[in-house]
Amino acid sequence: MSTLMLTYLLMMLMQIFHIFEEIGMGAYKVAHSLNKYLFAASVLVTINFSAFALIAFNMRFGLFLGLLTSGVLALGNGVVHVFGVIKTKTFRDSLGAGVFTGIPLAIVGLIVFIQLIQNI
Repeated sequence: MSTLMLTYLLMMLMQIFHIFEEIGMGAYKVAHSLNKYLFAASVLVTINFSAFALIAFNMRFGLFLGLLTSGVLALGNGVVHVFGVIKTKTFRDSLGAGVFTGIPLAIVGLIVFIQLIQNI
């Protein structure tokens, strides 16, 4: 198993922890419904696992899909949640919820993003 695959697995694990943190801190209230939030989270996790599977099968499209998931979803989480904490000055029931796992997720996402660029 390559370093890219291991760090990608770590990123997916961090994404799942991040979803649990957002649910626990009430970030789903921004979407006005837990069902809507869980549907969106399920779609994002499915995209992550699809990209991982394509990378595991050495399909070039998986690298590009991985750029999307690591660049937009992982790095974006860190930026959005830090901005949310600064703007709302709270960790609960707002965009600030999820900052504790959002920052490590963004760091791992940056590492994966760099590794993907090196493999393309």
